[in-house]
Amino acid sequence: MTLFIKIIGAVLLIAGCILTYKPNIISKIPLIENPYQMIEMRVKWGLLIGLGILFLFFNQWNDWKLTVCAFLFFLTLGIIIARLFGLVLDAFYSKQLLWLTIEVVLLIIFEILYRYEDN
Repeated sequence: MTLFIKIIGAVLLIAGCILTYKPNIISKIPLIENPYQMIEMRVKWGLLIGLGILFLFFNQWNDWKLTVCAFLFFLTLGIIIARLFGLVLDAFYSKQLLWLTIEVVLLIIFEILYRYEDN
């Protein structure tokens, strides 16, 4: 069963990275000309990246509190990766840097909760 979960995680991670790079690959919606909104379009695919990382690296599915903390941590990590991907591809905006800072602070909080719950 764990091999199956790892395979699903790898597929989700790869799909998330591809959709972050080319967000309109599964729909024929034209790309937005505004780079700020383009980054926001890329960020939603960070959820797939986060789920893929969760399925690849998380093994303790029995404790629900630990699972919720890991879910929040890895989902935030996936969003951060997608936002960084968008900053590299599109443009650098101070408002995007503010969002990135907020997400990094949340990631640190979720990591502290995860470490606290793991003990």
